[in-house]
Amino acid sequence: MKKIVITGAAGFIGSTLSKKLSNSNRIIALDSTEGVDEAADYYFIKVDLTNFDSVSAIIEKYIPDVIIHCAGIAHQKVGSLDSDTYLRVNSYATEALARVAAGVNPSVKFIFLSSVSVYGEYSGGKPLSEDSPCLPSSDYAISKLDAEKRLLALYRNSILHDLMILRLAPVYDRNWSLNLNRRVFFPKHVAYVKFGTGMQQMSALAKQNLVEFIEYTIKSSGSSKSSVIMNICDERPYEFSTIIDVFKRSAVHGARPVVHVPLFWVWLAVRVTGVFIPSKRNWLHSCYDKLACSLVYDNKKMLATGFLPRHSLRTVFLNE
Repeated sequence: MKKIVITGAAGFIGSTLSKKLSNSNRIIALDSTEGVDEAADYYFIKVDLTNFDSVSAIIEKYIPDVIIHCAGIAHQKVGSLDSDTYLRVNSYATEALARVAAGVNPSVKFIFLSSVSVYGEYSGGKPLSEDSPCLPSSDYAISKLDAEKRLLALYRNSILHDLMILRLAPVYDRNWSLNLNRRVFFPKHVAYVKFGTGMQQMSALAKQNLVEFIEYTIKSSGSSKSSVIMNICDERPYEFSTIIDVFKRSAVHGARPVVHVPLFWVWLAVRVTGVFIPSKRNWLHSCYDKLACSLVYDNKKMLATGFLPRHSLRTVFLNE
């Protein structure tokens, strides 16, 4: 039985991880908000991860074998947060947590949930691998990449000895699929929208695949050396048309009209809007790239661990 600290334990991913891993491990669940199931079989501590003294006291008390760092500020509405806030929470607090964990247990396994957004929104038509250039286009993505660099510096300097940086494709489950919805729905879900041919592809990640991969990784610790940085996504990418087809047949979203929108008109609208709002031009262009281009991530390193994702859009939404 391992002692595992999970940050962001009341969140979308952290709550599921805490419940799953508590079956065979001692879980210390940390979050800055309430919301953890009181009947859950793990110990919950409310703490602000930017409060270094409080975090240090917790880590020094429990001396974890594993830390799974899920906490952080996710994508927010453009302009609602400044870049310093993203860096303080997503990057500086991550480095501080890793330092104190390595200080009390030099062999601690530190798993950091990063994001494929560190690559930017354009792939050049090829799957992006862990060696592809990182060109983040948002404050969120910049803060995640900065956190990665800080952790890698600790790893290179032999402060952290066991580090895994997981770059997650857009995560979804049956009850939350916002990143998929944005590709295939009009506002308020009045209809499905097919941009261009609908053959654009995107990688995505079923939440249960992520949880099972982390569990697999922890159980196999010590058997082989894993890659430090790894793209995590479902076994295969999905065409936008496939997402629409699955959603139409599901009990979650159901049948709606499908409206075809030529990409030229989207391109033109983005360029015109960018002229009038130059401060948001790069963000607008990145939105267009998400709709017009394929964004596929190479998951060979993940598959090389021996883990095979069991879940997909069809198993999650159609129970196939």
